[in-house]
Amino acid sequence: MAPIRIAHFSPARILLLSVITTIIIGALILSLPICRKVYMAPIDLLFTSTAVTCVAGFLTVSLTDFTTVGHTVILILMQIGGLGIVTLTLFLMSLFLRLNFSTQLMAGQLLDLDSWKNIKNVIFFIMGFTLLLELISAVSIFYVIRNDYSLGRALFLSAFHAASGFCHAGFSLFPNNFALYKESPLMLIPMTLVIFASSLGFLAWYEIIRGLRQWRKKKRFVISLHTKLVLFISFTLVFLGTTLFLLVEYKNTLSGLSPFISSINALFNIVASRGTGFTTVNVANLHNASLFLFMVLTFIGSSPGSPGSGIKTTTFAVFFSTVKSAIASRPSVSLYGRKIAKDQVDRALSIIALSLAWLLIAMFLLLLTDSDKPFIDMLFELLSAFGTLGLSTGITQNLSYWGKHIIITTMVLGRVGSLAFFLALFSIPRKTEFTYPEERIMLG
Repeated sequence: MAPIRIAHFSPARILLLSVITTIIIGALILSLPICRKVYMAPIDLLFTSTAVTCVAGFLTVSLTDFTTVGHTVILILMQIGGLGIVTLTLFLMSLFLRLNFSTQLMAGQLLDLDSWKNIKNVIFFIMGFTLLLELISAVSIFYVIRNDYSLGRALFLSAFHAASGFCHAGFSLFPNNFALYKESPLMLIPMTLVIFASSLGFLAWYEIIRGLRQWRKKKRFVISLHTKLVLFISFTLVFLGTTLFLLVEYKNTLSGLSPFISSINALFNIVASRGTGFTTVNVANLHNASLFLFMVLTFIGSSPGSPGSGIKTTTFAVFFSTVKSAIASRPSVSLYGRKIAKDQVDRALSIIALSLAWLLIAMFLLLLTDSDKPFIDMLFELLSAFGTLGLSTGITQNLSYWGKHIIITTMVLGRVGSLAFFLALFSIPRKTEFTYPEERIMLG
């Protein structure tokens, strides 16, 4: 029998298989008595492993039901889920082996690079960037909590929450998430900056840092259209989201706080709502308008190449520009003076269409399996799973058996990406060289 080569699998299939394999292995390890304090049903172990691997921060059991060993396993799974098992494998291969042509090509496709020639440099940058930001985050957390815990426990909690924040996992071992530190700028500001930096994506930062190096050499600072869109959409969403959240929650969950502390809390919660899931407020007490705002932000999500999920900022930008071009009757879609390739426009529209289609189907199924729960709570739960946000209004632990399976599938789809998920499941026919006759139809 001929050996199976990794290059024979499509990037989408490799990604999906790596996620599913990690989930299964994680569930088996967490089922060991050394990892848990109490008995857990297989569905809850599967849900936990899926949530951790897909960096979605909600569980059907309590984190306190796991031992320190279990927490360490969860920390490792978070790191694998945030960086990606394929990226970690390629990094280890780069340390000891020379990447051949097919492996470099596959890696370039998985990371969505236009050029795979510098793939080794990109992989090493991803690992170094991750370690740097997690170290900064861990140091800031340790400084705040150093007097509240023993040295060993404080170090572990710092490392755990640093990884959870950077990887957009949103799991917290603190009581009531980050509510205890809602009046601590030294905790919230560094965490906000690290989470936001992570949400921009590794490739955008790789380009920004490379551009800054060129600028220091008195050369022109140049960044690609991709990075321009990532920066513009990310800053715009955070600014608008923070403003709206502050207006809605100022006399609700943020009442009693000074204007400065309220602003920091609003910024922290909005930045975290795009995929991380940390919060300083009780989600169940949020105004419905704030829940809806969170749903919109988590649906859009982070940027390509980041640990976050959602449809991604660039997809949203292309969709918005497509609508704008249609209204203006323009023959093509353009952004910042650059024409967007038709296949990328089609890809963006497909991602949004498939995502919405799955959310509609999943919501219909949830209404059948968990009809006793409020509609807004189930919709928030579903979008939180899709965007791997992990925030919940409190219904996660009360989901039915089949409801948990629906959320599990949604988390996997959200982590892999809707288009990649379906490309991995179904074979794609080869491109044909002929075209069909054109005919126009009536549209709404």
